[in-house]
Amino acid sequence: MTGFLLWLAGRQKALLAAGVLYGVVWMLAQSVWPLLLGRAIDAGTSERGGDLLPWLLALLTAVLVQVGAGVMRHRTAVTSRLRSSLTVARLLGHHAADTGRAITADKTTGEIVATVSADVNRLGAMFDILPRLVGSVVAWLVVAGILATVSLELGLLVLLGVPAASALLAILVRPLARRQLEQRATFGRLATLGADAVAGLRVLRGVGGEDEFVARYAARSQEVRHAGVRVARVASLLDAAQVLIPGLFLAAVVLYGAQLVLAGRATPGDLVALHGYAAFLVLPIRTAVESLGVFSRGIVGVRRITAVLAVEPAVKDPAAPVPPPPPGSGLHDVASGVTIEPGLLTALVDEDPDAAAEVATRLGRFDDLASAEAPVLWGGEPHTSVPVHAVRKRIVVNDAVPHLFSGRLIDGLDVTRIREPEKASTDTGAIRRVEGAVSTAAAAETIANLPQGLYEPIPERGRSFSGGERQRLSLARALLTEAEVLVLIEPTSAVDSRTEERIAERLAEARSGRTTVVVSASPLLLQKAQTVAVLSKGHLVATGRHEELLRRTDRAGRLYRSIVTRAPERRDDAAADR
Repeated sequence: MTGFLLWLAGRQKALLAAGVLYGVVWMLAQSVWPLLLGRAIDAGTSERGGDLLPWLLALLTAVLVQVGAGVMRHRTAVTSRLRSSLTVARLLGHHAADTGRAITADKTTGEIVATVSADVNRLGAMFDILPRLVGSVVAWLVVAGILATVSLELGLLVLLGVPAASALLAILVRPLARRQLEQRATFGRLATLGADAVAGLRVLRGVGGEDEFVARYAARSQEVRHAGVRVARVASLLDAAQVLIPGLFLAAVVLYGAQLVLAGRATPGDLVALHGYAAFLVLPIRTAVESLGVFSRGIVGVRRITAVLAVEPAVKDPAAPVPPPPPGSGLHDVASGVTIEPGLLTALVDEDPDAAAEVATRLGRFDDLASAEAPVLWGGEPHTSVPVHAVRKRIVVNDAVPHLFSGRLIDGLDVTRIREPEKASTDTGAIRRVEGAVSTAAAAETIANLPQGLYEPIPERGRSFSGGERQRLSLARALLTEAEVLVLIEPTSAVDSRTEERIAERLAEARSGRTTVVVSASPLLLQKAQTVAVLSKGHLVATGRHEELLRRTDRAGRLYRSIVTRAPERRDDAAADR
């Protein structure tokens, strides 16, 4: 955790140094106010009134320095806070993308959301308050030194009293931090429940479970409310103590200063300065206590952040990577016995569709631990021995569940080519590429119905589209990668038979001469496959063309016919898309 904070601070050393400098100057400018004011009073009440002007000018200079330093301190502090928060949020986003399934297996969705939405801000608050804290410490030492020139006892009172008052207030910070941690945990559970509901709202409606979910969500939200109330109780005591303890300290300093004046050991101007210093020292005390709260919350947040960042990616580069195989190399899944010949359209069929999808998923290398037990050979070498970026660039897997992203449609489709989305409207080559892929995926009519066509803003998860439309757009996006090996898992399960036939014909033409793997039991797709691998519970039984396998009379033929004839009938497009 300490190393992570130091790394983050090292990324903005100049900014933090400037913020600390401005914070020190800002606090010192405030700390000399009482001294200059006291000297001005002494000069004004003395017989030589002419000495008043220099002190007033010095006081005005201190005010101007304080204003300028305060503005710059605030700017640098806010910049540092935002930079650190956004840096960590971006880091978490990249890490979530890199770890893939591993992060959701180890952390709940709500916990990850709460980390990005709340914990990064708590971390940023630590960098925000740091300049004020350093300035307060320096000002406290300077004030203690100034007061020691008036009275050694008074200087010691300030030197020891400020940390003592801060320590008393800090007693309440520990239970506050503990209750904030409890509140953070309950909020994470509530966020997880909400995320599950959003993802499964249609299912809830289908089974009539909306009322049950609402009751459960209400109960969980009440837990969050009660946790917030417990936090507020301790926070209210801390706020009250922040007024009481510094007030008692102020009264003690002023009382002692008054006795010095009565004893002739201090002037009236010194008494005014003492009162000013006592009032000023409330600021360092409050800053110290505020810093304790901020750092206690920040440390909790950093622990959460580092816990997420500690999740090991399911896929990472090997210690001694080997060069990727030459283009046109075949793939062999050892566990199933399936061989993917280069340049062919290969279909995978299994009586258990999930088993066939598992074989296809292994080709894309999403879990190195699983690949160690069930290796996939790429050009004769395990593809786990190749750098990850080479696998991602040349082998693309399009999952059975279509995912669309918010933003302009064209930017979400041509993700590997359009690096500068604002230039997409003038990149005619990119537009033609997208239109070609959209046509192959039989999604041209869907885009034609959009008011802005390819430039239509897409809401989160593409919820404005039907299931069939999302599936076709997802297929178009996969085609646009122009991958050497393209793996499609159930790419036409949500479309009608006429649309599926068009997709099958165009897909075979568009991917001619390139390696394509399709997981499907649809005869319309199987007819276009140049080879069909028949599996039983994930193990290869036979290979051949669709027509050949239908004519076979052995066990493999009977298995194949039973799988194909069991394929669900395609519904009309409107019903399927729902």
